[in-house]
Amino acid sequence: MAAAAAPAPKPEAAPVTVSTTPIAPGTSLVQLGAFESPEVAGQEWLRLKGRFGELLAGHDRLVQEAVSGGRTFFRLRATGFADLAEARRFCSALVAEDAACIPVVVR
Repeated sequence: MAAAAAPAPKPEAAPVTVSTTPIAPGTSLVQLGAFESPEVAGQEWLRLKGRFGELLAGHDRLVQEAVSGGRTFFRLRATGFADLAEARRFCSALVAEDAACIPVVVR
């Protein structure tokens, strides 16, 4: 009788840094969600990397704090797009797989 395999350990999440560095106006990004904490945003990034690793290759995680209606939340974004058209194609691929993705241009 074969022994049951132990469940694979969850990947360790690196500490999530909230970016305070200004992003140049005109920079194309994609928004992958908005979360209650930087840690939850980091967990979502790991989940997306596990599911869409090839698509996310060459793109970096960006977590930004935002406030709306008196509520603070953290935007999970990806960087590394040449232009808005590339960001749109990227989002089209994710949306086709039922993942949230919105192309944005920094103002």
